[in-house]
Amino acid sequence: MKKGYKHNEESKRKISEARKKYGSPFNIGLKQSKETRKKRSIALKGKKRSKKSLENLLIANRKNGLKKKGIMPKNLSSLHGKNHWNWKGGISKINKMCRSTKEYLQWRSDIFQRDNWICQTCHKENCFVEAHHIKGFSVIIKENNIKSLDDARKCDELWNLNNGVTLCKECHSLTDNYRGRARSLLNK
Repeated sequence: MKKGYKHNEESKRKISEARKKYGSPFNIGLKQSKETRKKRSIALKGKKRSKKSLENLLIANRKNGLKKKGIMPKNLSSLHGKNHWNWKGGISKINKMCRSTKEYLQWRSDIFQRDNWICQTCHKENCFVEAHHIKGFSVIIKENNIKSLDDARKCDELWNLNNGVTLCKECHSLTDNYRGRARSLLNK
């Protein structure tokens, strides 16, 4: 298109009709009929992608915020672990790794059920609740010298229900060991 060029009324009408029929060329995804989508789906089913293609897809999805929506390619297993672009030599913190175990999820669930999903400080019901360690999670890990997930699984103090309480988000943020405050106390 020439800079400063103005379309006449006839060309504006043609462009408008074309956009209504085919979609705007500036749209990222043009609208396709169900038949067209089904044909493309069948054609792409089972197609293998190269490692470089998967990396590019992963980067594009992150940039577009699709990770948050749960729209990620299913065959990215080759990019996990040492092959992942963000791998830093296995330096994940034991604290973070413990919080993703089934034991931790079970501990949380048991705390919520015991307290009937009610904040034990303000007694608020029907709100977002969090499981709180009375004695800090990181303090227990440091005191028991936990270095691996096996050590964590064997440590009864981490999974003790008497060390947990259900709190709403507001009450939890007021605790002494909320989000690493206990770690700062340990370092003093």
